[in-house]
Amino acid sequence: MADAPEKNNANKAEHEGGGAKKTYSPYDLNASDNPGNIITQVQLHGENYDEWARAVKISLRARRKWGFIDGTHIQPEDEAPDLEDWWTVQSMIVSWILNTIEPSLRSTVAYAETAHNLWEDIKERFSVVNGPRIQQLRSDLSRCKQEGMVVATYFGKSLLTVTKFHLVRVVDASVGLVLSWKNEKVHQFLMGLDDASYGTVRSNILASDPLPSLNRVYAMLINLKERILVKGSVLKADYVQRGVTTVIKENIPKSWKFKSLND
Repeated sequence: MADAPEKNNANKAEHEGGGAKKTYSPYDLNASDNPGNIITQVQLHGENYDEWARAVKISLRARRKWGFIDGTHIQPEDEAPDLEDWWTVQSMIVSWILNTIEPSLRSTVAYAETAHNLWEDIKERFSVVNGPRIQQLRSDLSRCKQEGMVVATYFGKSLLTVTKFHLVRVVDASVGLVLSWKNEKVHQFLMGLDDASYGTVRSNILASDPLPSLNRVYAMLINLKERILVKGSVLKADYVQRGVTTVIKENIPKSWKFKSLND
Protein backbone atom coordinates (compact mmCIF):
# COMPACT_ATOMS: atom_id res chain seq x y z
CA MET A 1 0.00 0.00 0.00
CA ALA A 2 1.12 3.58 -0.60
CA ASP A 3 3.02 5.20 2.26
CA ALA A 4 2.71 2.02 4.35
CA PRO A 5 6.43 1.95 5.38
CA GLU A 6 6.26 5.59 6.49
CA LYS A 7 3.12 4.94 8.55
CA ASN A 8 4.59 1.86 10.19
CA ASN A 9 7.83 3.69 11.02
CA ALA A 10 5.90 6.62 12.47
CA ASN A 11 3.84 4.30 14.63
CA LYS A 12 6.96 2.47 15.78
CA ALA A 13 8.76 5.68 16.64
CA GLU A 14 5.78 6.98 18.58
CA HIS A 15 5.48 3.71 20.47
CA GLU A 16 9.17 3.70 21.43
CA GLY A 17 9.39 7.36 22.27
CA GLY A 18 8.18 7.66 25.80
CA GLY A 19 5.35 5.13 26.03
CA ALA A 20 2.81 7.13 24.03
CA LYS A 21 -0.23 5.20 22.87
CA LYS A 22 0.16 3.76 19.40
CA THR A 23 -2.09 5.28 16.77
CA TYR A 24 -3.78 3.14 14.15
CA SER A 25 -4.89 3.91 10.63
CA PRO A 26 -8.00 2.22 9.23
CA TYR A 27 -5.83 1.32 6.25
CA ASP A 28 -3.39 -0.72 8.33
CA LEU A 29 -3.08 -4.38 7.34
CA ASN A 30 -1.06 -7.05 9.10
CA ALA A 31 1.61 -9.06 7.34
CA SER A 32 -0.63 -12.13 7.60
CA ASP A 33 -3.62 -10.42 5.96
CA ASN A 34 -4.30 -11.66 2.44
CA PRO A 35 -7.36 -12.13 0.18
CA GLY A 36 -7.51 -15.85 0.96
CA ASN A 37 -8.05 -15.46 4.72
CA ILE A 38 -11.06 -17.14 6.35
CA ILE A 39 -12.12 -14.60 8.98
CA THR A 40 -14.85 -16.78 10.53
CA GLN A 41 -15.78 -20.46 10.54
CA VAL A 42 -19.47 -19.59 10.06
CA GLN A 43 -20.33 -19.92 6.37
CA LEU A 44 -23.42 -18.36 4.84
CA HIS A 45 -25.64 -21.03 3.28
CA GLY A 46 -28.81 -19.00 2.88
CA GLU A 47 -30.83 -19.74 6.02
CA ASN A 48 -28.31 -18.68 8.65
CA TYR A 49 -27.91 -15.03 7.70
CA ASP A 50 -28.33 -13.70 11.26
CA GLU A 51 -25.65 -15.98 12.68
CA TRP A 52 -23.32 -15.33 9.73
CA ALA A 53 -23.72 -11.53 9.83
CA ARG A 54 -22.99 -11.44 13.56
CA ALA A 55 -19.83 -13.56 13.16
CA VAL A 56 -18.49 -11.48 10.25
CA LYS A 57 -19.21 -8.22 12.07
CA ILE A 58 -17.31 -9.36 15.17
CA SER A 59 -14.35 -10.45 13.05
CA LEU A 60 -14.18 -7.19 11.09
CA ARG A 61 -14.46 -5.14 14.26
CA ALA A 62 -11.55 -7.09 15.74
CA ARG A 63 -9.55 -6.07 12.66
CA ARG A 64 -10.71 -2.41 12.89
CA LYS A 65 -12.38 -2.71 9.49
CA TRP A 66 -16.11 -2.51 10.29
CA GLY A 67 -16.05 1.19 9.40
CA PHE A 68 -15.70 0.24 5.72
CA ILE A 69 -19.03 -1.61 5.98
CA ASP A 70 -21.12 0.90 7.93
CA GLY A 71 -19.90 3.90 5.91
CA THR A 72 -17.64 5.47 8.52
CA HIS A 73 -14.63 5.37 6.20
CA ILE A 74 -15.90 7.01 3.03
CA GLN A 75 -14.05 7.00 -0.27
CA PRO A 76 -11.38 9.75 -0.45
CA GLU A 77 -11.30 12.30 -3.23
CA ASP A 78 -9.79 11.23 -6.57
CA GLU A 79 -6.53 13.07 -5.96
CA ALA A 80 -6.21 12.14 -2.29
CA PRO A 81 -2.97 10.33 -1.38
CA ASP A 82 -4.80 7.62 0.57
CA LEU A 83 -7.23 6.66 -2.23
CA GLU A 84 -5.11 3.66 -3.23
CA ASP A 85 -4.99 2.48 0.39
CA TRP A 86 -8.78 2.79 0.61
CA TRP A 87 -9.26 0.60 -2.47
CA THR A 88 -6.71 -1.92 -1.22
CA VAL A 89 -8.62 -2.42 2.02
CA GLN A 90 -11.96 -2.51 0.18
CA SER A 91 -10.72 -5.31 -2.09
CA MET A 92 -9.36 -7.21 0.90
CA ILE A 93 -12.67 -7.03 2.81
CA VAL A 94 -14.70 -8.02 -0.26
CA SER A 95 -12.50 -11.11 -0.61
CA TRP A 96 -12.88 -11.95 3.08
CA ILE A 97 -16.66 -11.71 2.91
CA LEU A 98 -16.85 -13.85 -0.22
CA ASN A 99 -14.68 -16.48 1.47
CA THR A 100 -17.33 -16.89 4.16
CA ILE A 101 -20.07 -17.79 1.66
CA GLU A 102 -20.61 -21.40 0.63
CA PRO A 103 -19.17 -22.05 -2.85
CA SER A 104 -22.51 -23.11 -4.29
CA LEU A 105 -24.00 -19.78 -3.16
CA ARG A 106 -21.01 -17.58 -3.87
CA SER A 107 -21.46 -17.71 -7.63
CA THR A 108 -24.98 -16.27 -7.28
CA VAL A 109 -23.88 -13.20 -5.31
CA ALA A 110 -23.87 -9.99 -7.34
CA TYR A 111 -20.49 -8.45 -8.13
CA ALA A 112 -19.56 -5.50 -5.95
CA GLU A 113 -16.37 -3.47 -5.76
CA THR A 114 -16.94 -2.11 -2.27
CA ALA A 115 -17.54 -4.01 0.93
CA HIS A 116 -20.51 -1.79 1.81
CA ASN A 117 -22.36 -2.53 -1.43
CA LEU A 118 -21.64 -6.25 -1.14
CA TRP A 119 -22.88 -6.32 2.47
CA GLU A 120 -26.09 -4.48 1.63
CA ASP A 121 -26.79 -6.78 -1.32
CA ILE A 122 -26.38 -9.89 0.82
CA LYS A 123 -28.49 -8.36 3.60
CA GLU A 124 -31.32 -7.47 1.22
CA ARG A 125 -31.32 -10.96 -0.24
CA PHE A 126 -30.96 -13.18 2.83
CA SER A 127 -32.18 -11.13 5.80
CA VAL A 128 -35.76 -12.35 5.83
CA VAL A 129 -37.59 -10.54 8.63
CA ASN A 130 -41.24 -11.27 8.02
CA GLY A 131 -44.36 -12.66 9.64
CA PRO A 132 -43.85 -16.37 8.80
CA ARG A 133 -40.24 -16.28 10.05
CA ILE A 134 -41.17 -14.67 13.35
CA GLN A 135 -44.12 -17.03 13.75
CA GLN A 136 -41.85 -20.03 13.23
CA LEU A 137 -39.44 -18.77 15.86
CA ARG A 138 -42.30 -18.16 18.31
CA SER A 139 -43.36 -21.76 17.73
CA ASP A 140 -39.81 -22.92 18.43
CA LEU A 141 -39.82 -20.94 21.66
CA SER A 142 -43.07 -22.51 22.84
CA ARG A 143 -41.70 -26.02 22.18
CA CYS A 144 -38.37 -25.40 23.88
CA LYS A 145 -38.70 -27.52 27.04
CA GLN A 146 -36.23 -29.32 29.28
CA GLU A 147 -37.98 -32.70 28.96
CA GLY A 148 -35.46 -34.62 31.03
CA MET A 149 -32.31 -33.02 29.59
CA VAL A 150 -29.53 -32.11 32.00
CA VAL A 151 -29.61 -28.44 32.97
CA ALA A 152 -26.42 -27.59 31.05
CA THR A 153 -27.77 -29.01 27.76
CA TYR A 154 -31.17 -27.36 28.19
CA PHE A 155 -29.50 -24.04 29.06
CA GLY A 156 -27.66 -24.04 25.72
CA LYS A 157 -30.76 -25.00 23.75
CA SER A 158 -32.91 -22.35 25.42
CA LEU A 159 -30.35 -19.59 24.95
CA LEU A 160 -29.85 -20.44 21.26
CA THR A 161 -33.61 -20.48 20.59
CA VAL A 162 -34.38 -17.17 22.27
CA THR A 163 -31.31 -15.54 20.66
CA LYS A 164 -32.51 -16.49 17.17
CA PHE A 165 -35.86 -14.87 17.93
CA HIS A 166 -34.19 -11.75 19.27
CA LEU A 167 -31.96 -11.32 16.21
CA VAL A 168 -34.85 -10.99 13.76
CA ARG A 169 -36.51 -8.16 15.68
CA VAL A 170 -35.78 -4.51 15.17
CA VAL A 171 -34.22 -3.52 18.47
CA ASP A 172 -33.62 0.01 19.61
CA ALA A 173 -30.49 0.16 21.74
CA SER A 174 -32.25 1.75 24.67
CA VAL A 175 -31.85 0.75 28.29
CA GLY A 176 -35.46 -0.36 28.56
CA LEU A 177 -35.25 -2.76 25.64
CA VAL A 178 -31.89 -4.10 26.78
CA LEU A 179 -33.37 -4.92 30.18
CA SER A 180 -36.42 -6.43 28.48
CA TRP A 181 -34.15 -8.68 26.40
CA LYS A 182 -32.29 -9.84 29.52
CA ASN A 183 -35.54 -10.66 31.32
CA GLU A 184 -36.91 -12.43 28.24
CA LYS A 185 -33.98 -14.85 28.25
CA VAL A 186 -34.54 -15.62 31.94
CA HIS A 187 -38.29 -16.16 31.50
CA GLN A 188 -37.82 -18.46 28.51
CA PHE A 189 -35.27 -20.59 30.34
CA LEU A 190 -37.33 -20.85 33.53
CA MET A 191 -40.64 -21.66 31.83
CA GLY A 192 -39.10 -24.61 30.00
CA LEU A 193 -37.74 -26.30 33.14
CA ASP A 194 -39.31 -29.57 34.28
CA ASP A 195 -42.08 -28.83 36.79
CA ALA A 196 -41.38 -31.87 38.96
CA SER A 197 -37.75 -30.96 39.60
CA TYR A 198 -37.69 -27.17 39.44
CA GLY A 199 -41.26 -25.93 39.85
CA THR A 200 -40.72 -24.47 43.33
CA VAL A 201 -37.38 -22.83 42.70
CA ARG A 202 -38.76 -21.38 39.45
CA SER A 203 -41.60 -19.68 41.33
CA ASN A 204 -39.15 -18.25 43.85
CA ILE A 205 -36.89 -16.84 41.15
CA LEU A 206 -39.78 -15.31 39.19
CA ALA A 207 -40.90 -13.57 42.39
CA SER A 208 -37.51 -11.80 42.63
CA ASP A 209 -37.35 -8.10 41.86
CA PRO A 210 -35.28 -7.45 39.91
CA LEU A 211 -34.85 -10.75 38.15
CA PRO A 212 -31.34 -12.20 38.39
CA SER A 213 -29.32 -12.56 35.20
CA LEU A 214 -29.56 -15.71 33.12
CA ASN A 215 -26.05 -16.80 34.13
CA ARG A 216 -26.95 -16.26 37.79
CA VAL A 217 -30.12 -18.35 37.41
CA TYR A 218 -28.11 -21.13 35.81
CA ALA A 219 -25.58 -21.07 38.67
CA MET A 220 -28.42 -21.21 41.23
CA LEU A 221 -29.88 -24.33 39.61
CA ILE A 222 -26.50 -26.06 39.42
CA ASN A 223 -25.85 -25.29 43.10
CA LEU A 224 -29.30 -26.61 44.01
CA LYS A 225 -28.64 -29.83 42.13
CA GLU A 226 -25.29 -30.28 43.89
CA ARG A 227 -26.89 -29.75 47.31
CA ILE A 228 -29.52 -32.37 46.50
CA LEU A 229 -26.83 -34.84 45.44
CA VAL A 230 -24.82 -34.20 48.61
CA LYS A 231 -27.90 -34.60 50.79
CA GLY A 232 -28.76 -37.84 49.03
CA SER A 233 -25.26 -39.18 49.61
CA VAL A 234 -25.45 -38.36 53.34
CA LEU A 235 -28.79 -40.16 53.69
CA LYS A 236 -27.44 -43.16 51.84
CA ALA A 237 -24.36 -43.31 54.08
CA ASP A 238 -26.56 -43.08 57.20
CA TYR A 239 -28.76 -45.86 55.87
CA VAL A 240 -25.77 -48.15 55.39
CA GLN A 241 -24.18 -47.28 58.73
CA ARG A 242 -27.27 -47.88 60.86
CA GLY A 243 -28.24 -51.04 59.04
CA VAL A 244 -31.28 -52.23 57.14
CA THR A 245 -32.90 -53.83 60.23
CA THR A 246 -32.90 -50.55 62.18
CA VAL A 247 -34.45 -48.63 59.33
CA ILE A 248 -37.16 -51.25 58.82
CA LYS A 249 -38.02 -51.29 62.55
CA GLU A 250 -38.39 -47.51 62.59
CA ASN A 251 -41.01 -47.77 59.89
CA ILE A 252 -43.07 -50.62 61.43
CA PRO A 253 -46.26 -49.53 63.26
CA LYS A 254 -45.94 -49.80 67.04
CA SER A 255 -49.19 -51.76 67.20
CA TRP A 256 -47.52 -54.71 65.50
CA LYS A 257 -46.28 -57.37 67.93
CA PHE A 258 -43.32 -59.61 67.37
CA LYS A 259 -41.98 -62.47 69.49
CA SER A 260 -38.33 -62.59 70.32
CA LEU A 261 -36.37 -65.39 68.72
CA ASN A 262 -35.38 -66.44 72.26
CA ASP A 263 -39.02 -66.89 73.39
